[in-house]
Amino acid sequence: MFLIAWSLIPPDVANVTAFLLLGGLSAMLVSAAKAGFGGTIGVLSFPIMVYAYGGDAMSAAGTTLPLLVATDLVALASWWRKWNWRAAWMMLPGAMVGIAAGGAALWALRHLGGSVEATKTSTDVANAALMLIVGVISVGFVIIQAVSAMRGRALAFRPVPWQGAAAGGAAGLTSTLAHAAGPVATMYLLPQQMPKGTYVATTVVFFAIVNQLKLIPYIAMGLINTATLGAGLVLLPGVIVGAILGIKLHGRIPQWKFTAIVYTLLAIAGAHMTYKGLSVLLP
Repeated sequence: MFLIAWSLIPPDVANVTAFLLLGGLSAMLVSAAKAGFGGTIGVLSFPIMVYAYGGDAMSAAGTTLPLLVATDLVALASWWRKWNWRAAWMMLPGAMVGIAAGGAALWALRHLGGSVEATKTSTDVANAALMLIVGVISVGFVIIQAVSAMRGRALAFRPVPWQGAAAGGAAGLTSTLAHAAGPVATMYLLPQQMPKGTYVATTVVFFAIVNQLKLIPYIAMGLINTATLGAGLVLLPGVIVGAILGIKLHGRIPQWKFTAIVYTLLAIAGAHMTYKGLSVLLP
């Protein structure tokens, strides 16, 4: 069994130990976040996966998506039919457009310029700009919510269709480009003041559909291949451990603490994305 698992590690991985440790941490983190907290802190798992691959963002993306799909299946079983389907459904049409736009952007960036290095640079700049925008919006959103809470209890947000479509479009785009749509979904869903179980279940069903749709452009562009699927199988135990951990933590946290934790994680994720974006864009 050990030899089989070892043979599935991509041959271009320079540091196998770092790959197993960081890749396993990435899988466990995204699974725990999705199963217990609605996925916000899971935005940090993709950068960790990039580090696991020694900076190869394309291979990291191709490995992360199958792991996300596996995480979705585990989370769906745990939160089956506990979601607010209307809230998720309002985001889906926009998400489909965002996924299509993200897939087109990835294809254009990979074929832009005459050299592989030029294409990688273009992709890095585009992803950095996107991360910076989402990061700044996330941090600003948390600040606004904190000020509102200090002034008195805010009314529950009741979105209209165009708001759901806009949030879904942004989520689909950021998810396709950088697996980083957790903060976008949080900004849209959490102010609706659902019970914490309903909120988590709604994020689970929404991203389960989104990640299935993302498979289409990822497979078409070769980002998912035998090497990344093999790597995903090696890291799969981290998904199971993370899901169990997330569900257990969720059941022990009261509603007000849960809301505070999610907003805190959103602020951390937003600050991280802002830093990563600026580190690439600024000389």
